[in-house]
Amino acid sequence: MKWIRRAGWGLLALVLLGAAAFWAWRQAVLPATDGSLALPGLQAEVRIERDADGIPTIRAASLNDLMFGLGVAHVQDRLWQMETHRRIGAGRLSEAFGEAALDTDRFLRALGVRRAAAAQWARTPPEQRALIEAYTRGVNAMLHRLKARPPEYLILGLQPEDWDPVDSLAWGIMMAWDLGGNWSSELLRMRLALTLPVERIDQLMPPYPGDKPLPTADYAALFRSLQLGADPGEKAMAAAPPSGVEGVGSNNWVIAGSRTASGHPLLANDPHLKLSAPALWYFARLEAPGVHVAGASLPGLPMIVLGQNDRIAWGFTNTGPDVQDLYLERVRPNDAGQYQTPDGWVAFEQGQEVIRVKGRPDVPITVRRTRHGPVISDAGIADDVSGAKHPQYAIAMRWTALDADAEPVSAGLAITRATSVAGFVEATQAWVAPMQNMVVADVDGHIGFVAAGRVPLRKPENDLKGLVPAPGWDARYDWAGFIPAGETPREVDPPRGWIATANQRIHGPDYPHFLTSEWASPYRYERIAQMLQSRDKHTPETIASMQADQFSLAVAPLLPWLQKAKSSHPQPSKRSSMPPTAAQAVGVMAMMPPTDHPSVVPMAGMSKGSAPSRTACVVGSSSARYWR
Repeated sequence: MKWIRRAGWGLLALVLLGAAAFWAWRQAVLPATDGSLALPGLQAEVRIERDADGIPTIRAASLNDLMFGLGVAHVQDRLWQMETHRRIGAGRLSEAFGEAALDTDRFLRALGVRRAAAAQWARTPPEQRALIEAYTRGVNAMLHRLKARPPEYLILGLQPEDWDPVDSLAWGIMMAWDLGGNWSSELLRMRLALTLPVERIDQLMPPYPGDKPLPTADYAALFRSLQLGADPGEKAMAAAPPSGVEGVGSNNWVIAGSRTASGHPLLANDPHLKLSAPALWYFARLEAPGVHVAGASLPGLPMIVLGQNDRIAWGFTNTGPDVQDLYLERVRPNDAGQYQTPDGWVAFEQGQEVIRVKGRPDVPITVRRTRHGPVISDAGIADDVSGAKHPQYAIAMRWTALDADAEPVSAGLAITRATSVAGFVEATQAWVAPMQNMVVADVDGHIGFVAAGRVPLRKPENDLKGLVPAPGWDARYDWAGFIPAGETPREVDPPRGWIATANQRIHGPDYPHFLTSEWASPYRYERIAQMLQSRDKHTPETIASMQADQFSLAVAPLLPWLQKAKSSHPQPSKRSSMPPTAAQAVGVMAMMPPTDHPSVVPMAGMSKGSAPSRTACVVGSSSARYWR
C-alpha cells in the first residue's frame, strides 16, 4: 500500500508541476497591456490605451511612431492572424499545414502575389515607405519581446519570423483577390462552352436584370475549334483561394444634413466580409499631431481602411468591375519555352521556386510570365487546358492588382488625411485595387460618392468583351489603357439628399465607359432606397434599424413561382420540417424570367462573406463621433 501512496503523491506532484508550467506559459504568452515596454526603433514615447471593449487608442508624437504603435498592437492581439496572412500572400501554407495546402500554394506561387508585392515595394514613394517601415519595426520589436510561443505555433511546430514590408503589400493584393472573381466566371463560361451554346450559357449566367446579354462572338465554336481538353480550368478553380462576391454583398449610404434630425450628415457602412475568429477587422483609434483617425484596420496593413478623422467619415462597398482577363497562350510546338504573340514567337519569362511541405519532400515549381501576366496554369493545371501531357496552351492572367504601381497603402494613407469631400475624392485618384464604392461626408455638410480604382479599356474590336479567356496571340484582345481616374462614376451633394450603394450597377445608360456586365442584383439597393425615402429625417437609431432590416424585395417576383411549384417527391412526414415545394425551389429560381427593375441607380456595394460588421459615423459641425 505504501508504494501506491507514493505513486499517488508522485502523480499529484506531476499534475501540480504541469499546472504550474501551464500557468507560467500562459502568463508569458499573453500580451503585456499594462506597464511600460522598452522597444527599439522609436523616436519618442507611444501610449496604447485599451477601452472596456479592448479597442486601443494609440497616441504618438509623430506619424512614424504612430505606425510603429499600430504594428505593436496588431502583434499583441492578432499575431497568428498576421502569420496566416503572410503565408497566404507568400504561398507558404504547406510549411504549416502540410500537403493539404500544396495546391493552394502552387496557385499562389504561379499567380506571383509576393513577386508583385516586391515590385510594388520597389516603387513605393519615400514618405509611404518610411511609414510602412515604421509599422514593420513595431511588428518586429514586439515579436522579439515574445517570452513564449503562442499555442498555434506550438501545435504546428513553427517559429515566428520577422515581418517584412512586402508582407504588408502582399496582403493588400490578397484583399483585392478576395473582392474580385471575374477570372473564375471566365473559366466557367469556357468550360460550359465545350458542351453548351452561347445562348444557353447566357441563360445560366444571365446579365443584370432588365439588360440583354453582351453581344459576343460565338466563343463556344472558338473553344471547340481550339480543341481544348474535356474540362479546362477545373483544377485552377479548385486550387485557387476563394474569390468573388456572388450571393453576398455589402451596403453603405450617406445622408445629407437636410435629411437628418441633427442637421448634420449621417454615414453608415455594413461591409459583409467573411466570418472568422478573430474577425478580419481590427478597430483602433490613432492620434498624433495633425492626425486623429478611428475605424477599422486590417492586421498586416498600416492604415485605417474604413472610419473617420476629425473632418470626414467614409465607408466602402465593392464595385466588382471586370479588371481580370484570362488569355489562352499558344505554346510553340516542339519548344515549350516559347509562346505566340501578334509579332511571332517569344520566350516565356521563367523562374524557379521551391515549396516546402511539412512532413514531405520539397516541391520545386517553375513559374512563368507572358506579356499579359503570370501563367496561372503553372499551378499544375496545364493538362486540363489541352488534355495532353504537353499542353498546347497556357492560361495567363492580366489583373490590375498585380501592377507595379498598385500598392494600396499610399492611397489609403492619403484618404485618412483628407479634410473634405472634395479632398477625399482627390485622394482616391491614386487608388488602384480593389475598386471600391466609397461614400464620404464632411463636417461642412457635404456628402459624396466615388468609385475609385483602375479599370481597363477594351478595344472596340474585342468581340469577347472580357467574358471568356481570349486568344493571347490576337492583339485585338489586349487592353488599350485604363479609364482615366477622374472619369470613374462619382456624385457630390445630390438634390435627393442621400447616396447609397449595395454592389448594384452604379451608372446610367449614358456612362461612356464599360465597367462590367456582372453587377450584383439591385434588390438590396432598392430596399435601402425605399427605407431612406420612407422618412424625412433620419437618426442613428433609424440607421441601426435599416442595417438590421431583413425584408427582401427579391421575394416579390419569386414568391408566385414558389407557390406554383409542386413536388414530384412523396409528401414529407409530419415530423419533417421541409415544405413540399422546397425540393423544386432551386429549379424555380433558375427558370425565373428576368424582371424589369426601375433602374439605373447612381451607385454600388463591398465585400465578401457572411457576417456584417456594422458601423456608422455621425459627422457634426466640429468633430466626428464614432457610433457603434
